[in-house]
Amino acid sequence: MNESQELERAQAALLARYAPETTVRRLTWSQGETQVLEFGSGPPLLLVHGGGDHACEWVPIIAPLARNRCVLAVDRPGHGLADPFEYRDIDLKAHAVRFLEEVVDALALDSVDIAANSIGGWWSAMFAIENPARVSRLAIVGAPPGVNRTVPLPLRAFGVPLIAPFIGRRLLANPTRKSSRSFWGMILVEHPELLVDELLDVDVAHTRRNSETMVGLLTSLIGPRGIRDRYILGDDWQRLRTPSLFLYGDRDKFVTSGVRKAWENIDAQNEQLSVVTIPGCGHLPWFDDPDSVVAELERFLDSG
Repeated sequence: MNESQELERAQAALLARYAPETTVRRLTWSQGETQVLEFGSGPPLLLVHGGGDHACEWVPIIAPLARNRCVLAVDRPGHGLADPFEYRDIDLKAHAVRFLEEVVDALALDSVDIAANSIGGWWSAMFAIENPARVSRLAIVGAPPGVNRTVPLPLRAFGVPLIAPFIGRRLLANPTRKSSRSFWGMILVEHPELLVDELLDVDVAHTRRNSETMVGLLTSLIGPRGIRDRYILGDDWQRLRTPSLFLYGDRDKFVTSGVRKAWENIDAQNEQLSVVTIPGCGHLPWFDDPDSVVAELERFLDSG
């Protein structure tokens, strides 16, 4: 069994547990193919996953979110079961906008609500800034990069000059359920003991298949001083005219006091933005408190 087959099998087991009626489909964009998980009917909601993750990160809340809408979770290039992708030496801003433009086109949508996590939130903010008519509402769940330089300690190794790719490969080598649970507990969730084996199996298979992509993305985004200058959005956050929600856990490792202050300033200057904190949750808050996250997302998405 090759790495793609291993990931397909693990994904099928996870979907069988949480969302067995999910349709898995392939989608073509100008630089390859990717995968979309589709569940439910009604107004579309596009889910965009975070940095080294995959569309399956959303599986535990796909069914609840699909009660009144068609939920579409996409694998970003080089992640999940998307085609491999080389992130080194590309303009991540232009790439993010282009990919999401083509995904929305391929889904035959004039506009769409988006919920996105972490780097996916940064991607989706760039897309909404450049295409305001195509994003009806934007929920960023878990802190995106691009507010300031902040990078959590376990990810700083990806910014070490010259040797970062080697360090990155070592960090991602030989993943297991145990190492995956440990990493998630270090950086992504507050309660790693709640992670089910089916999810950990997807994460292990994903890392085996896509480690080179993950290293390429993180070394492109992170430099010796943290997030690289060209990816700090700064005043661009004020160009975000789409009704937007920043929803984060109060134990999100990506939200330092500096990030919190930056978000308060963005919130104060942009009337389209609201900020909601969920107590006791980490960077992927729906794993720690799925009911509260779904309730806040539904409240926001249904308020338009």
